[in-house]
Amino acid sequence: MSAKPELVLDPAAGLGNLLHACADIRDSVKLVGVERDEATFRQAKRTAPHGTKLILADYLFAESGQFTGIIANPPYVKSQRLEYSDAEWRYFDERFGLPLDRLTNLYAIFLLKIWEDLALGGRAAVLLPAEFMNANFGEEIKERLLKEMRPAGLIVFAPELNLFADALTTSAIIFLERGGAKDRQVKAIKASSLESAELFVSDLLGEMASSLTQTVHDLRNFDPREKWLNSLLENEPSKNVHHLTRKIGDYFQCRRGIATGANDFFCLSEALLREHRLTREHIEPCVTKATDADGIVFTRRKLDNLANSDRRCYLLSPRVNGVELDSYLRAGQELGIHERHLPSHRPVWYQPENRAVADVWVAVFSRETVKFILNTSGAKNLTCFHGLYAREGKTSLAPLLVLFLNSSWGRIAFSKVNRFYGDGLNKLEPKDVEAMPCPALPAQTAEQAKQLTARLIELESVRDDKRRRIMDSMVAEMLDLPVIDDTEPKQRAEAPDAPLPRPAKNLRRTAPRKRRAVPAQ
Repeated sequence: MSAKPELVLDPAAGLGNLLHACADIRDSVKLVGVERDEATFRQAKRTAPHGTKLILADYLFAESGQFTGIIANPPYVKSQRLEYSDAEWRYFDERFGLPLDRLTNLYAIFLLKIWEDLALGGRAAVLLPAEFMNANFGEEIKERLLKEMRPAGLIVFAPELNLFADALTTSAIIFLERGGAKDRQVKAIKASSLESAELFVSDLLGEMASSLTQTVHDLRNFDPREKWLNSLLENEPSKNVHHLTRKIGDYFQCRRGIATGANDFFCLSEALLREHRLTREHIEPCVTKATDADGIVFTRRKLDNLANSDRRCYLLSPRVNGVELDSYLRAGQELGIHERHLPSHRPVWYQPENRAVADVWVAVFSRETVKFILNTSGAKNLTCFHGLYAREGKTSLAPLLVLFLNSSWGRIAFSKVNRFYGDGLNKLEPKDVEAMPCPALPAQTAEQAKQLTARLIELESVRDDKRRRIMDSMVAEMLDLPVIDDTEPKQRAEAPDAPLPRPAKNLRRTAPRKRRAVPAQ
């Protein structure tokens, strides 16, 4: 608004909250809001600023014209729920001049259209999830950002700064400007408070160039194929990553865990086995919840402890038929289990996915500490864990890999590939795990692997901070890596102890909207 635009557009206007914010700054501005949901559109006639021109249309397929100002909080809809036809995807490809990944989220398509509708000299501020910076579909978007859009600035809010209680996502704001210098710096920061975001905007406007205390990145130095968030959210880039010359995928294949489609039916405890008179020939041992596996090594003893505690640590996987099994399956059919999505798409609805026992488990979600667990129990795992399976000739490397992943070096490796969500939540996909950097892992004999496994089990009884130091020393000796200095800044995976600054009262909170095929209320 400091550029005094004559005409401001909100392409996903909702009830007009963002347009109100623009009118508060400059009451003479002409406002236009586009909204595709009829009920929301009717309500917006009463709630949007007086004099706003409201248009009932799908912005992505509308010829909206050129605007000197655009303010947007685009809808957040995953591709699986968009239901666009092949013809509509081809329309987007041709309109924006790039082959869009068919997994592209709706907000990213909005960003491309907003740039197209921005007039020469115009500015746009777009609030959206930061997900695209790490997602595979985001590569085309990031390449367009660098080669054509060259935004004036980008803010990524720290994941632990939970700005929007109803949206579990890391938020970002992109500041676009048509007609800026082609070689200008593309500034990007991590904001740990709304106050720091305000200072960054002031810096972009040339109002207080020396007030920034955050690290300012230049996106021109970034590769569209890399995960930008992992660089932007680090307090300080790792100086040691060049020691990690290989990828975990060189040694192990990563696969997601078993998906049942109805855990309450397919996952059984000892008590349920007795109740339904099922035998060991009807089940396989399986860890069904991430909280059921802890420490560094999941042993047969730990599995037995789960069973004795009557935890659901068995997966229905019948190898024989019989009256008891038939009775249990009939009960499932009465509940409609066989008609649910996953069971109904299996050759035999009650037989689980074919998965071998994984050598290593990797927790899908984490907050402070990521679980990397050596599995010696013989148990399978559900989707709470990804499974690592040693490639041919690499079986004895599993204990060595688990040692590395649970060391300080493992935290550095994790910080290069993880995906960030709101409220400090991290997530790993199988491809992320395989892409995780690691050192060259020297060959191990079966006896060496056995001895290292025993040592890892011993370390489980050692206090966390002391155990980390011991493991760092072991990594230095066995993998020829330097010991990480204790004074080195901790990785982002560790949440700060100090409370975060409270958001500025004068900034409105508008979360990236999650919608189906229509705008949110």
